[in-house]
Amino acid sequence: MSELNFALTLVIAVLGPVVAIWYLQPILLVVLDSLCMAPLPGRAGAQFWVRSAYVLAIAGTLVLALTFGDFHGTLLDAIHRALWLAAAGCFVSIAVITRRVWAPVQQRLARPAAPAAGTEV
Repeated sequence: MSELNFALTLVIAVLGPVVAIWYLQPILLVVLDSLCMAPLPGRAGAQFWVRSAYVLAIAGTLVLALTFGDFHGTLLDAIHRALWLAAAGCFVSIAVITRRVWAPVQQRLARPAAPAAGTEV
């Protein structure tokens, strides 16, 4: 096993999901905070779910990289495989998160809007 291939695979497996979740974090915080039944001070509920997303995305990508990484080939082969696995791990993790977040949003959108106070129906 090439130590350099192994180290680069791990770096790519961690940085890929971190960059993806970091990119989504501003809008994800707003959406998650709006879904909390009783928003907590400092968006604590939304922060919890964003941090959980980081852990799940990184752990999922690391599992893929450690299981299917190419540590014995050339450096280019190792980087190619690591990027492919990081992309796959990010895609699956973010797809799962998006699906879980979208379900309550869809329910909220399907509810009829409540009439404004002082107006007749």
